[in-house]
Amino acid sequence: MFKNPWLKSLWELMYPAPEFCPFCHTGIVPEGLPACGACTARISPSMHRLSLARYQGFAVGVYDDYLQYLLHQIKYLNQYQPAVALGKIMALAAREQPELGSVDYFLPVPLHHQRLQQRGFNQADALAAGMNQVWPHRVCSAVRIKPTEFQSGLSPSERVKNLRRAFMLTNPAAVRGKRVLIIDDIFTTGATFYSLADLVHSHRGEPLGLFLTYRRL
Repeated sequence: MFKNPWLKSLWELMYPAPEFCPFCHTGIVPEGLPACGACTARISPSMHRLSLARYQGFAVGVYDDYLQYLLHQIKYLNQYQPAVALGKIMALAAREQPELGSVDYFLPVPLHHQRLQQRGFNQADALAAGMNQVWPHRVCSAVRIKPTEFQSGLSPSERVKNLRRAFMLTNPAAVRGKRVLIIDDIFTTGATFYSLADLVHSHRGEPLGLFLTYRRL
């Protein structure tokens, strides 16, 4: 169409190619949003305040058919970009929540290195990366120092035992006096969150939780 490369570049600048939705791959993404209108409606993002025994926690969606499908794609089919897009959606919702307005750090829930090798990436890291594109914050990190069993097949008490002393902060002094937003994909019984939140609290930090989804038990 264009004989001169600069004309082609000018045309692409004036009339950029449409961005397709990272979830359905067919819908067009409106400018400034992370997904097409149809997928955003199916995700139905809104802040849900969780009833926790200690600390504050919020989820952006309910673990229903569509979010369950997307999480399966992310965790078991190594779909990184949808996780980043979901992180952007999380940030758009969370930054409007008054209780989260003065967060100092993001803290993605870590995977053990053995599971990280199996999956290729940590979905919580990908969510945090997407969040930082919309709502920039410093990131502090933790490591999972013991290989834990999959939580899905365990009772609530077994989940707590499974995660006892599972984490270590890489820089404990950094969280002292800071509000630390722990980021994960799903909240079920809270065993993972409480294990990491208690660790932050033990180092004089103030932990909060933000989850993509939560299960209605």
